[in-house]
Amino acid sequence: MSTETISEALTASDAWTELSTRLRAELPDHVFLSFFASALPLSIDDAGTLTVALANEFSVLQSRHHCAKLDEWGGERGLAGVQLISRETMGDLSALELEDRGDLVVRARAAQAAHERQAHAGPTVDRQRQQPPGVITRLLAERGFWSLTPAAQLALFEVDDLQGALQVLPGPFGPPGTYEATVFTGLLTLWAEGSRTEPFVTTSLRNLAELLSLTWSGRTGQQLAQAVESLKTTNYRAVVQNDAGGWSNLFSLLDSVQTRWDGPRHSPHSHIAAKFSDCVFEAISQPRVLRPLDLAALHALGEQRHLAKRLFLYLEGIPMHRLDHNREMVERVVDERLAATLGSRSGLKHFRPQLIRAGQAVIDIAPRYAAIQIVPRQKRGLRRTDPGYLLHVVRTRIAPISK
Repeated sequence: MSTETISEALTASDAWTELSTRLRAELPDHVFLSFFASALPLSIDDAGTLTVALANEFSVLQSRHHCAKLDEWGGERGLAGVQLISRETMGDLSALELEDRGDLVVRARAAQAAHERQAHAGPTVDRQRQQPPGVITRLLAERGFWSLTPAAQLALFEVDDLQGALQVLPGPFGPPGTYEATVFTGLLTLWAEGSRTEPFVTTSLRNLAELLSLTWSGRTGQQLAQAVESLKTTNYRAVVQNDAGGWSNLFSLLDSVQTRWDGPRHSPHSHIAAKFSDCVFEAISQPRVLRPLDLAALHALGEQRHLAKRLFLYLEGIPMHRLDHNREMVERVVDERLAATLGSRSGLKHFRPQLIRAGQAVIDIAPRYAAIQIVPRQKRGLRRTDPGYLLHVVRTRIAPISK
């Protein structure tokens, strides 16, 4: 079949539609969605080769062993072969090549360049005021999956009309702490910036470090990779009871983690593809569950203020009651459950002053928090054995995260 016949009978878009349909039938859903769902068909050149751009170099590397099958299928339609390239390399195409490949490539290259400029320029001041650059979820903040006291003890939680217990079952890297919580918020932020239709997120260790404002080094890459593995290997057991009965669920935050690298194992070119567990994906896909998170403030709290960082994550994730058009407020009982959620093993007598210091650290770093105080409870009929204090928080409202 001649090139002219190919061009008349089959466009790049039509060719890829046919090939990708067959590819999807052959591959597991998570593989196809991770590497091929966002593919961009570019052109069929004079030799009859179809060129398709994947999201990044990692996707191209992961997909090379499918090229023989794509070439075979393409041959059935008169194509000479299928070439997979990365959108990250499209900036290296010459003006002549762009002209040959048509307006679709020009638009793709312009979009990629705009994305890179935005990534290097950082958020504007106005955007920082309206929308912090990170995301957390209400569910994970309320239940503190990364900070509950581990081992055999059950840590109680209460959400709406449910009463139950959440047990942390640490993996070989130990239970997740504030660092792992920060890494998880980074993965969640990258996921939230995408289509949010599938439970997958793919990124390089370097990009993840930049998002979290971490100074890059080989050690940073190693710490990030280990943190993601800890999120994968830690299991949780939830036991919930209500008037109608109850249920138990054993799960982890991540179902799978795949790492690929060029050069040293923890080089800037190491990439991670992670899949959220069904339990987590069901939670983060719910309306109004995503909450803004000021990653810059979280980073500024430093590595030694573990309780302050946990308190900040907790407060950023929970909903608050509106006081007026600009302020909102929430109160939580200072009890063993709150201490467990914030990862404290201290008795309430020692936990209260620790919480006061942590609250002051948050106010110093995040100006939108006007008050974080420990105040006496005024509830009628309070017994001597009941917790006697409330965590009282007032902060400035910010724009919610839309779906």
